[in-house]
Amino acid sequence: MVKKILLPFDPEIIENIYILYLDFFPKLFLILKFFLVIILFSLGVLYLLSLKGNYLRKKLLKIEDETNDFNNISIILGIVFIMIAFGVLFNYLIYFFIWVFQYYDGFILISLSLFEDFMVKNFGLNITVFNDTITPLIALGSFISILQIIFVLFYFTNNRFVVIRPKKSIVILTTSVIQIFLFGFECLPYLL
Repeated sequence: MVKKILLPFDPEIIENIYILYLDFFPKLFLILKFFLVIILFSLGVLYLLSLKGNYLRKKLLKIEDETNDFNNISIILGIVFIMIAFGVLFNYLIYFFIWVFQYYDGFILISLSLFEDFMVKNFGLNITVFNDTITPLIALGSFISILQIIFVLFYFTNNRFVVIRPKKSIVILTTSVIQIFLFGFECLPYLL
């Protein structure tokens, strides 16, 4: 008579949860890609609209300003943000960034590769399952850090480089740069 071993969890349920987990992240990054495109396109349009508002205000008040340096910067930044939005939408900019950053892995991925070698030698862990579980979370952290850098750059340039809250903006900028060092640009393949 064979004794049946009772497990506190059903392996089929765990496998189904794992499959749902793996199917969730490509859909999430597809939504985040379009969210990023909308944000970049909106920032570009906001730059161009603020330029139009400045022009109409000067024309209405008959102000003659010889220094149009910020207007030139607004035109350039507005067009650049719109071009980046279309580059992300049609994937050519993502392929370019993957080509540029192909040899840069974040510090967490370098540490995980050392940890993987240790786990394979000592515990016989399935590395594919480990990578498929951890890599989407690292890519999500990478996406958040890239989004933070975009917002900080918009904040700096939108206020004409006059920072209202310098501590907050410096903290956000340093944390996003540290996150890039930690996570790398792992979100780029997921955005394709």
